Amino acid sequence: MNAPTDAPGGPTETPGGPTHDLTDTPDDHAALYGKDDTPRIVGIHPLLDRTAEPHAVVRVYRRSGDGRTVSAQDEAFYPFFFLGDVEHLRGFSRRRFRFQELSGENAYRFVVVFSTWRAYMEARRHVESAAGEAARYVIPSAAQQYLVQSGRTFFKGMAFDELHRLQLDIETYSEAEFSNARRPADRILLVALSDNRGWSHLVDGRELSEADMLRRTAELLRERDPDVIEGHNILGFDLPYIVERCRRHGVSFDIGRDGRAPRTFSSTMRFAERAVDYTAFDIAGRHVIDTYFQVLSYDVVKRDMPSYGLKAAARYFGFAAENRTYVRGDDISRIWREDPDRLARYAMDDVVETERLARHLSGSTFYLTQIVPMPYGRAARTGPAAKIESLFIREYLRRKHSIPRGEVGSQSTGGYTDILFTGVTGPIVYADVESLYPSIMLQYDVRPEQDALGLFHDLLQRLTDLRLRTKRAMEDAETDESRSELDARQGSYKVLINSFYGQLGFGQALFNDFSEADRVAEVGQELLRALMRRIWEDGGRVIEVDTDGVLFVPPEHVTGEDAERTYVEALSGALPEGIRVGFEGRFRKMLSYKKKNYALVHYDGTLTFKGSSLVSRSVERFGRRFVRRAIRMLLEDDVEGLHALYLETRQAIVDHDWKSVQSFSRTETLKDTVRQYRMDVERGRRPKAAAYELATARAERSGRPVRKGDRITYYVTGQSPTVTTFENCRLADEWDAGSPDENTAYYLKRLDEFARKFETFFLPHDFRLVFSPEDMFGFSARDVALQSHERAIEPFLGG
Repeated sequence: MNAPTDAPGGPTETPGGPTHDLTDTPDDHAALYGKDDTPRIVGIHPLLDRTAEPHAVVRVYRRSGDGRTVSAQDEAFYPFFFLGDVEHLRGFSRRRFRFQELSGENAYRFVVVFSTWRAYMEARRHVESAAGEAARYVIPSAAQQYLVQSGRTFFKGMAFDELHRLQLDIETYSEAEFSNARRPADRILLVALSDNRGWSHLVDGRELSEADMLRRTAELLRERDPDVIEGHNILGFDLPYIVERCRRHGVSFDIGRDGRAPRTFSSTMRFAERAVDYTAFDIAGRHVIDTYFQVLSYDVVKRDMPSYGLKAAARYFGFAAENRTYVRGDDISRIWREDPDRLARYAMDDVVETERLARHLSGSTFYLTQIVPMPYGRAARTGPAAKIESLFIREYLRRKHSIPRGEVGSQSTGGYTDILFTGVTGPIVYADVESLYPSIMLQYDVRPEQDALGLFHDLLQRLTDLRLRTKRAMEDAETDESRSELDARQGSYKVLINSFYGQLGFGQALFNDFSEADRVAEVGQELLRALMRRIWEDGGRVIEVDTDGVLFVPPEHVTGEDAERTYVEALSGALPEGIRVGFEGRFRKMLSYKKKNYALVHYDGTLTFKGSSLVSRSVERFGRRFVRRAIRMLLEDDVEGLHALYLETRQAIVDHDWKSVQSFSRTETLKDTVRQYRMDVERGRRPKAAAYELATARAERSGRPVRKGDRITYYVTGQSPTVTTFENCRLADEWDAGSPDENTAYYLKRLDEFARKFETFFLPHDFRLVFSPEDMFGFSARDVALQSHERAIEPFLGG
């Protein structure tokens, strides 16, 4: 940071700071990558002493050009925050800070810097006491402050494979239901380790005491000296368990590059509607990547993963080896006693799959970290809006310009979604406006009113150009490795590009602008209506429109894939210059159900589902299977088979004919803490819920802590179809196939609830025939016809 002034118009003093001066760096490069191109930074660790007042220092770790060694250098650091009015510091010792008034008229007009971390923290408290938290803007992470201030980022000049990544997984013993690190008799059995350089090792509880295992694990981590430690649920289980067992044995888990143990603190991460509590680890010079979080982030977009566990994720992505060893979680202790070699193979297979998952899901975040001023682990756990904002803050600080306070309010216009046809039809073409919102923002010069420097438009244009160039380079890449790297780079640009619109309408963003967000959405609606009008005028039938795309039956003269592609390409003529329509797919048939809820059958016979109204992952597995098979039969007009499917499923429920308890159990995610749940129940804000009651009872019995984000799997007991679920439920692990106690009447009722999804496709009398267990005259599908409902398109087209 350049020297702040003591007062407006007063003398300046340079208190140090970054020595890498890139005054000749073009603004667009500095805005996107930072002003300092120091390469191969792999770690930044603030040396914070909150008791004394030494000068604040950060230790910067850099990997050598040959990748073999890591060196460290200490550099002066000046903690800072932005302030609306320097008068809020009146009464705070003037000798302990400097400030500079920034240009422009935005709300935070002063930057205040400190030589010590202690002075910085005390000044923050002083301002909050005097004027409240809104009076200042703070970057809470010291490492992130340093990156913003210095203009540096991680990993410049490095490829993803140059990062030294180490995977860790533990297996634990318990006589109880769940291993608890605080229970003296529970313990670590195995620590499996591997890295991306071909090394692997098993710290074996058959050879070492637990205390010696912990010491050996710490020793190996120091010896291997990784930049990143990876694990699946490593922040929710493995590392917290290790730290607690170290505490019990008096072992120092000194795995930082400074020779110290990690600093830990509680945190929460949100994935769409789901929040997960975890223990964050600050390890000097190293990053922690939890592949469990990466899988959750991936599925926020895809919404089709059956489970987030390591084994399920590895199977989903195709990483599971054919000879992979599997052991059930509740069977680990028994297998350890009876066949420890099998458990050892299982543990090593875990780290192999973790490495493959991390390699597949981490590339974009790695290259994002070369751009945004955030540590790697934080970038992996931070939403895209925060990444965009960090770029803005860095550049506004570099140019010494005031930063805004975000608008209060909300966006009023959303994306255009609607459905014009319900039923089964085909063939279907899916056309989508390529990068609809980014294209609108560029073509219509959208920018937040308070973005005085014009960064919004400039950065969006630069990222868009970079992505297009990178995608072209991918096409010309000569090796799979090169193509994979370029794909990760363009993916990182895509993440940022797609975040600009969200930034406009995000209530907590500094550079939001609800009117501009509404303008983007309104233009998007107009463009989609123009696209719909063109299809309709050509003789096509629009089935559904969804934010940036249209599903439609093409005009009669458009037959075959080549003709469909040519037609979609011509649709761009209905839109303004710079807005293009892309061919996203073709399908033999479509079952259109509700807005954003449909099924598509591909020409190879595979099915694609959209929306939770049809097939929700939260319902019982037998229900998902029934609905999926029923949809396929509807798409094939097989009403006879649909009736047989209903009878078959009904009989299986009556006969307790389940593959496992997973067939009829239900999994729910705890979205609140147990304390919040109890308070809400007591205040009448919500009814009691089976998942919370079972989680609480299990915690009391096993010592397993209950966290927000935990998933509870249970089934319903009792005799009546209308039982109170929280009073008639058991954990899925308690079901006994030899003495089944699930509520047959309740699950028959659930089957009929699933069947009612299809009422709209039949006349009432026909629906009762198809989904009924008895018919005195015998069932015949001869006179049963599927129903469809079509709405006139003209009202949707506007003027």
